[in-house]
Amino acid sequence: MNWQLLPSVAARELQTRRTIRRSLTEWCRLCGFEPAAHHRIIIEELEAVARGECDRLAIFLPPGSAKSTYASVLFPPWLLATSPESAIIAASHTQELAERWGRKVRNLILDHGPVLDIGLSPDSQAAGRWETMEGGEYFAAGVGGSITGRRADLVLIDDPVRSREDADSEASRERAWEWYRSDLLTRLKPGGRVVLIQTRWHEDDLAGRALADAEAAGRPFRVVRLPMEAEADDPLGRAPGALLWPEYFTPEMAAEARRDARTWTALYQQRPAPEEGNLRTPVQNSTTEAVG
Repeated sequence: MNWQLLPSVAARELQTRRTIRRSLTEWCRLCGFEPAAHHRIIIEELEAVARGECDRLAIFLPPGSAKSTYASVLFPPWLLATSPESAIIAASHTQELAERWGRKVRNLILDHGPVLDIGLSPDSQAAGRWETMEGGEYFAAGVGGSITGRRADLVLIDDPVRSREDADSEASRERAWEWYRSDLLTRLKPGGRVVLIQTRWHEDDLAGRALADAEAAGRPFRVVRLPMEAEADDPLGRAPGALLWPEYFTPEMAAEARRDARTWTALYQQRPAPEEGNLRTPVQNSTTEAVG
């Protein structure tokens, strides 16, 4: 071994750590992901959450847009690198899905611990429940599951609605809402933050209620809404009708989605509306505006 090279190697490693901690984008690239334009918007908003500049963020994009990859997989290990003692509660529509995200986050820390400068505690490494040696915690829960005894600096809610059947069930919507309001939010520490990542299903889904409730409380969500097809004043600068991610979404995919008007409006354009009647007045949430 050329011992004269060791100082320069150490210096490069230190510089890499500093670069990663300053930039979520660079962390994503280290993990093999090159963010597209809409991913860069998500990254900017998540960095604002990490800095404490935003404590309520909602991200609404079509299925397949990789929103979960950036918000639920890549963001938590980076947050734990920048705020090592953070406690995270990650929730999804089922315990199985929540643990899937937890396993991916855990594995990124196992693979890149030296760069992140964090490591997993040897006695706490289960997929949905683990701790770091620096005092960080991660706990995965399905909607409706027990989180008693847990506290969180960050609550991540990703895909809280399992299916159209659940979205159309008033009882299911009510159960999810009561769990969110009475169980999940009560777990937040002072100054805790909430990030909601969802494809909209129904005007009265968890996102619809959460946004309306936050507005009434005077603590509005900042909303990132990026539809499949661009509308007026698109934050990405797309012409109306342009697809969100042309490298992935094709005109054929958009045409197939349009075959069901409700699916297109809600899941792909993120503007759910009642098929009949007026169950609840939906909040009009413009892209990247603070709304309730």
